[in-house]
Amino acid sequence: MLPLWTVEFSQQAANDFDDIIRHTFKNFGQRQAKGYSQLIGHSIQELSESGPSHPLAQDRSELIAGTQSMHIQRQGHRAKHILFFKTVTENQTRKIVILRLLHKSMDFGEHL
Repeated sequence: MLPLWTVEFSQQAANDFDDIIRHTFKNFGQRQAKGYSQLIGHSIQELSESGPSHPLAQDRSELIAGTQSMHIQRQGHRAKHILFFKTVTENQTRKIVILRLLHKSMDFGEHL
């Protein structure tokens, strides 16, 4: 079995996460914010296990070369945010860099 992928957030992705959770807390309460935070964490855990071959990962090279996206899932339903990421594989390092966490209604090309 291959080791897990290391997952890192870019500064923009970390800011996106904070903004999403803050917005969710403000508009939907603590319980929903905690649940959405766990949902994002679960999606990242899945990505660390399967890497870029995750069944929900899609090539998004039309936006930035080598970029992929993955919908955040909730009990078989897609949530409203999408992870955008790149992979780095060199010297036996298997790393996924989360570039952004964007709402599905956003213009991805403008924000990546």
